[in-house]
Amino acid sequence: MAQLHDFDFATWDHYLQQQIGKTIPWHAGADHLDHPLYDSELFKMLHEFKGSDFYDANFQRTLMQKELATPITESDIIDIANDSNDFFKLRAIISMIIENEKFFEGMWAAMLEKGILKKLLQRLHQTTPSDFPIW
Repeated sequence: MAQLHDFDFATWDHYLQQQIGKTIPWHAGADHLDHPLYDSELFKMLHEFKGSDFYDANFQRTLMQKELATPITESDIIDIANDSNDFFKLRAIISMIIENEKFFEGMWAAMLEKGILKKLLQRLHQTTPSDFPIW
């Protein structure tokens, strides 16, 4: 089956490689609190992923079905990035990261700086079933 809404893993892998070890700047907002200052390319990548067939809009249900302990810690995410061959778990974790920045400000910064998002996307790409999307 052909993918209806693709995600360009190769292009974004190059971008993510450049972000490893690079400190995301923080700035004081109108609320006098510090907030991460992400570049426009990150938003473009996240928008592309969210619009692709790889995004799991039901990531919470998927993670519950996969019986992941809550809360899911950074250590859990690193283990999944390094060891998981479960396409659906990887897909749900990436989708969770995209959505949870609004609750855990700086999550994207940590995932970028440490190369965790890059590993997750590489692993997702490697484990994509040949018949994906399945529907």
